[in-house]
Amino acid sequence: MAEENTGVQGQQGSAEDGNDVTFTEEQQAHVNAMIADRLSRADKSNESKLQKALADARAKWDEEQKEAADIASMSDKQRQEHEQEKANEALTQAQAEADKLRAELNHTNMVNEASKMLADKGFTADEETLNFVVRDTAEDTAQAVTAFAKLIDDKVEAKRQEALHGQTPNNASASQGQGKSFGAQMAEKSNSRSLSGVADDFFGTKAK
Repeated sequence: MAEENTGVQGQQGSAEDGNDVTFTEEQQAHVNAMIADRLSRADKSNESKLQKALADARAKWDEEQKEAADIASMSDKQRQEHEQEKANEALTQAQAEADKLRAELNHTNMVNEASKMLADKGFTADEETLNFVVRDTAEDTAQAVTAFAKLIDDKVEAKRQEALHGQTPNNASASQGQGKSFGAQMAEKSNSRSLSGVADDFFGTKAK
C-alpha cells in the first residue's frame, strides 16, 4: 500500500513539474531582447524627463537671479513700483484661477439641474442633449429645457396626427402650418430629420 502511495505522489510531482514553462534558446533570447528593449525605453524616457526638469529649474533660477540683480540696481521708488507690479500680477492670476473654478463649478451645477429637469419631463439627460440646454444661469437653463421639451412634444404630436390622418410630412406641414407656434412648425418641418437636427435649428447650436 505504501508503495502505491509513493507511486501516486511521484506521478503528481511529475505533473506539477510539467507546469513549468520552458523556452528554447532562441525563444529565451527573444524574451531577453524584449525585456532589454523595454528597460532601455523606460530609461530613456526617465532621462528625458529628468533633463527637462533640470533645464526648467535652471531657467527659473537664471530668471530669479536676473530679477534680483535688476532689483538691486533700482532706486527705492523703482523697487517699490516693481514690488507693486509683481503683487498686481499675482492678484490678477489668482483672480483668473478663482473665476475659472467658479465657472467650472457653476457649469457642473447647471448640468445637474438640467439633468433633473429633463428627467422630470421624461427625457434622458445624455451629453448631446445637455449641450443644447445647459446655460450660465438656472433661469436660462430652465427656459431652455422647457423650450426643448415643448419642441420635441410638438414633433411627436405632429407625427401622431399624421399617422392618424394618413398624411405625408409635406401635406401635414402645408395644412397645419398656419397658426402654430414656432416650436411646432420647426417640429413639423423636421419630421424626416434626427432629434439633433431639430435641436440645432431651434437653439442655433451644434452638439460638441
